[in-house]
Amino acid sequence: MNKLRFMIPSFIGVLIFLTPLPWDGALTIGIGIITGFVKGLMGEYGLHIVVGFMVITSVLTILGTVFGAGWIRRHTTLKELFDVPAIWLVLRLIGTIFGLVYLFQIGPEILTSEEIGGAVFVGIGISVVAIYISACLLMPLLTDFGLMEFVGTLSRPVFRRVFRLPGSSAIDAVTSFVGAASIGLLITIRQYDQGNYTAREASVIATNFSIVSIPFCLVVASVAGIEHLFISWYAFVVLACLLAALITPRLPPLSRKADNYVSGSRENVAKRTHEPKSLLHEAWVRAMERAGTAPGVREYFAICVKNMMFFLFSVLTAAMALATIAAVITFHTPVFTWLGYPFIALLEFAQLPDATAAAPAMLSGYLDQFIPAIVASGIDSNATSFVLAGLSVCQLIFMSEVGVIILRSSLPLGIAELSLIFLLRTAIVLPVLILGAHLIVG
Repeated sequence: MNKLRFMIPSFIGVLIFLTPLPWDGALTIGIGIITGFVKGLMGEYGLHIVVGFMVITSVLTILGTVFGAGWIRRHTTLKELFDVPAIWLVLRLIGTIFGLVYLFQIGPEILTSEEIGGAVFVGIGISVVAIYISACLLMPLLTDFGLMEFVGTLSRPVFRRVFRLPGSSAIDAVTSFVGAASIGLLITIRQYDQGNYTAREASVIATNFSIVSIPFCLVVASVAGIEHLFISWYAFVVLACLLAALITPRLPPLSRKADNYVSGSRENVAKRTHEPKSLLHEAWVRAMERAGTAPGVREYFAICVKNMMFFLFSVLTAAMALATIAAVITFHTPVFTWLGYPFIALLEFAQLPDATAAAPAMLSGYLDQFIPAIVASGIDSNATSFVLAGLSVCQLIFMSEVGVIILRSSLPLGIAELSLIFLLRTAIVLPVLILGAHLIVG
């Protein structure tokens, strides 16, 4: 029985999340098809649905945080979602106001414009909601029926030796690679909460292996105007990300994270239950053990609903607030122009054209991942666009989604640590991307 409970859900999960499928004249993956279907169901009401979730979030957060509603505080999940620190209350209220301003087209033109409001709430918000709903309903197929244990055990020697990580992080990386960074991050958070990753392992995986998916990379290259260089550009992106994944975990703050599980123990008892005959045998034993404790139908949907509530009520509204603020700061204030001044000399030394125009994008990706690519779209130089598009993909830590998810999760990472990791990754990947620009573009 455990064999079937392992094999059938895992096969479906691999088919949905990890298998390229022909669709509408192109190759995609199952979760992409399902996400498109969900977006189709949302139809012309997509914006209303996004803003609706945000309004509900803010109302319940006011009831839980300001008025201390007993029915919220007595329920563990509702308390975690809606009884929050003041900063999260403020962010949710700001995000909701931004959403209502754009929906009803009342208020400052800067927020009602397609450049800001349209890009955030239609271009990003609707897609994010569709991905959250689709992924949360199907993610347990990968995480709760033994596949993580099977693949993780087989991958352990390589990941331990190269990245000092458990082999199951391979699943996180591959899922992000073909799906979305937020999906891989959801797996990491769940694995940490279940006691399968230590604090250090979970922190490293979340900040180095929640990589940007191939479909997003194609969009980035297209927006930056370098789609004709995609294969060579993507090769350097992968090289830069691998180098960052090798170096960053060996530097503070990640190197200082404790190797303790969420329980406080330094050893996961489940990992020392058997004396395996071989690595394959151990992988099979681990998978069977997990399949034996896999959720039933009711528990499965309870897990899905809880995951969905986390994203739709805890992450979405704050992410939309930060994405809007990021767009306004980048395109309508001189803040990133000032922060970019030190990079002008560096880019000129690297002989990249349009250094002054490109410099503000060096750090703007911290607020929103897409902004460096948007800046690149206004630059004529393929070499400079090559670098900026690469930063959109390689920096990984962006507050409008990944940062908010990490900060609202149980992962032991604060905003100061995320900021430092962002700067370290930028310093590591920038020379690789500049080298690639010169070799490929000339």
